[in-house]
Amino acid sequence: MRLPVFLGVLGALVVGAVAAALLFASVMGEQPALPTPAPPTVPPLPSIALLNPTPTPAPATEPAASATPAPGVALGQRAPGIEVTLLDGSVMNTGDFVGRPLWVNFMASWCPQCQDELPMMERFATELDGQMTVLVVDVGEDRETVRNLVKALDVDLPVGLDQDGSVQAEWGAYALPVHFWLDEQGVVREIVYGGAPEEIFIQAITSVVPEFSTGDASSPLPVDTTPPEASPEASPEVSPAT
Repeated sequence: MRLPVFLGVLGALVVGAVAAALLFASVMGEQPALPTPAPPTVPPLPSIALLNPTPTPAPATEPAASATPAPGVALGQRAPGIEVTLLDGSVMNTGDFVGRPLWVNFMASWCPQCQDELPMMERFATELDGQMTVLVVDVGEDRETVRNLVKALDVDLPVGLDQDGSVQAEWGAYALPVHFWLDEQGVVREIVYGGAPEEIFIQAITSVVPEFSTGDASSPLPVDTTPPEASPEASPEVSPAT
């Protein structure tokens, strides 16, 4: 083949290849771009609750019945005032009797010792003759129950009703019966629990009313420790010397 013809064919091939390339590029440029596939969605792992990650404070609860009660009233302390409704419907406030010793007895009708001590209290209150204010506080019972008790015992004492136990709680008078003696300034001088002998009650009364004396024959009499003198009749006769 002659050289001019070969060059012409080669040139035609090059031109055709370039045209084909341009045509292919043109066709590819008109096609829309394929969307980029989104990454696969991975479902979230189930949450696992940690065991007590942070300590949770326990909710506040009411104290159990066996919990230690409030200390209440103690010897040498000034006792809180008492305001109660009496059996006759009147209201008694111990603040009205400041300057006079006070005897407070917490009791209930179901307590045998309480029933035994009410007549004794009435007797001592009579003998005190106004030197001391006496108040009986019935705890947790209705008016009719207490009225029946007082009527059955035939006692005439000021009896107040502490139906909700608020006065009992304030004084810490949980062991019934319990007696408190306060001096003129309202300071507790004696505390006596039920079942004590009368001598203990007399001593407690005299701690705030020193001049108190009881005419009850059951009270202890003073013991004379002076040795008795020898009786002349008991002396042996001595014969005169001869």
